[in-house]
Amino acid sequence: MAVLLDLSPELATVILDYLVPYPRTLDNLCLAGNHSLLALARPYTWREVDITLSDNRKMSAALADRLSAFCSESVKVAAVHSLNLTFTGSFDYHTPAIETLSENLWRLTNLTHVTINCVNNTHKSWTQPRYIQSFIEELPSLLSLTIDGCIDTYHAGGEDLADLPIPPLKHLAARFCGVDDGISKIWSYCSNLEVVELAGGLAERFFRENSSLPLDEIHARVDGTFEYSTGMYYILNPPRNAPDRSAIFHTAKTIKLISDANAVTNNSDCWTLTRFFEVHPDEPSETLTEIFLQLSIGVYTLGVFLSGIRSSILERVGVVALEDGIWVPSEFDDFLVEVTDTGGLFFEGFESLQELVLPCDGMSQATLSLLPSLLARAPALQRLYLAFADSEDLATPAQTYAETISTLRSVAWRNRCEFCIVRDGATSSLHLREKAYTAPSWQERNGIGKWWEM
Repeated sequence: MAVLLDLSPELATVILDYLVPYPRTLDNLCLAGNHSLLALARPYTWREVDITLSDNRKMSAALADRLSAFCSESVKVAAVHSLNLTFTGSFDYHTPAIETLSENLWRLTNLTHVTINCVNNTHKSWTQPRYIQSFIEELPSLLSLTIDGCIDTYHAGGEDLADLPIPPLKHLAARFCGVDDGISKIWSYCSNLEVVELAGGLAERFFRENSSLPLDEIHARVDGTFEYSTGMYYILNPPRNAPDRSAIFHTAKTIKLISDANAVTNNSDCWTLTRFFEVHPDEPSETLTEIFLQLSIGVYTLGVFLSGIRSSILERVGVVALEDGIWVPSEFDDFLVEVTDTGGLFFEGFESLQELVLPCDGMSQATLSLLPSLLARAPALQRLYLAFADSEDLATPAQTYAETISTLRSVAWRNRCEFCIVRDGATSSLHLREKAYTAPSWQERNGIGKWWEM
């Protein structure tokens, strides 16, 4: 019977690549008692490293010793591709473990992904964003950075960052971080970003769900701030202190923004989005192929947004309106009537659009009669996702969409069902096959994967 070592080292390496998410399996391979197998498998056990950094001096000193020993072995540090840091307690840049890791960052030459979790910090500190900046500056291979809960301010850095070379970072995911005076002053200078995933909104809800801190410490941590912005302003506009650098909106390929914040205030993400596209109605991104928004969004903002992003290269567009937000279905019907009366060419500029998520139920008479013909102007549309529907009969509107949009392969109502469209090219007939609803995979967070290693 063939075993793993009967394969060439190249093929065995490919198999081990797939086992990285399964550390127990890798450990078992290392314990198999075969030196050749151990030599192949052992570096994969160091591919992803988890470190918890606390303010406990005794624990930090012991961790510092282990970090020093690990970083002194070139084979081990060269194997590290992913580093997950979790901060607990009060952040102190001068604790032994944090200092040791900082001193040895330059050794991690193959480190491509860093996750920094700050949700269990107990108070704000301006040094923490500066520490995060050091990862961007000192890791030559860093392609992906994920930050959760860094709500600390950033008292300096905008001016010195303007003179730094643009880092190679391609992916940024930031959830509930202080952006106006925080880490946005760092990542807004990263003009090579291709995938940006930002989340914000109701602060206490997020920290209750993701932090182990007691409620009184959560209250102290957020310091009276009810909502946190996603940082939309900082991806739509160039860095304030380096206006010659491109805005992330004009360099990214994928943008995802999720927030449950109120949309009616003048500094909300929806207000920022609306204002930007009102001022720049005909300046779409020349790189963006995928954008997804989940916000408390209204019909007017949707219209301004779709007009502003209209381009010939966009492939996937998604907008989900919060159920308890400001979306009014009847206003969407009025919007459809208006764009139809002005020629019905609203979607004509979306030449490459393949998948579309819209915050409408598609069940009113106006929507049934107008939306399909408007969407038929998008010549490549294949998948359509609509919001909740109260009607029991969804097959009838699905038939209307299928008959009107010749390229459509499926139409779905969120959390209800999906209709796959089967077409017979010879007879020009079609029939629908109903199945359980499946959300489009591209609206989820990308996470760690081969895409960011390329």
